[in-house]
Amino acid sequence: MDRILEVLTLSKELSGELEAVSWSFDGFVMNPLVYAWENYRKFIELSLRYRPHILFLGMNPGPYGMMQTGVPFGEVDAVRNYLGIDGPVDEPLVNPEGKRVDGMNVKRHEVSGRKFWKMAAGYGSPDDFFSKATVFSFCPLAFIAGKRNITPDELGKTDRKAIDSICFKYLERLLETIEPSVCIALGHYAEKKLRNAGIDALYFPHPSPRNSSSMAFWDSGEALEAFRRIADET
Repeated sequence: MDRILEVLTLSKELSGELEAVSWSFDGFVMNPLVYAWENYRKFIELSLRYRPHILFLGMNPGPYGMMQTGVPFGEVDAVRNYLGIDGPVDEPLVNPEGKRVDGMNVKRHEVSGRKFWKMAAGYGSPDDFFSKATVFSFCPLAFIAGKRNITPDELGKTDRKAIDSICFKYLERLLETIEPSVCIALGHYAEKKLRNAGIDALYFPHPSPRNSSSMAFWDSGEALEAFRRIADET
């Protein structure tokens, strides 16, 4: 089985296991690997066309990013205009009024996705970037309570344990399939998950606006320069 097909198969299995969980979370659990699968599939085909030596790992979909487009850090303009992905996104069976899924028609822009893909574009074309790196989320689910985006580390203990027990298994299989030389954690949550998986990961601060201290790293070009140094060494 080739690398792309294997990762798509892993992603389907991961999605199915997470769909079967009885969550204690009192809100909406959104799975873009179901309703935005077409865009996710195109992303995997594009990003794993080459064997990437660097794996970026984030936490989970943002409400105006991957939750809308199906693409990790999927800020809609970057997905459409930089990556060239503009596939159909189905309306989920239950669509939260507080943060609706509008797919590629979403009007809001995800700050973290805009900063991540701006860095990638600074390195070069999608082919240039993906010849060196790819990006995944540890957990592909978004959690919405009213108008709030709840991150996995804010969930109750039972739900956190369910995420870890399932997603660690697939992270290990993803690493075995891709065989990256370097893993870069985007934020402390991803760093902890990689280290718990026995990976001595490098660290970039997460580009989320919740993490105001990280803005200078991304806005000044420091993130791009750090990525260039790592890419040149791998």
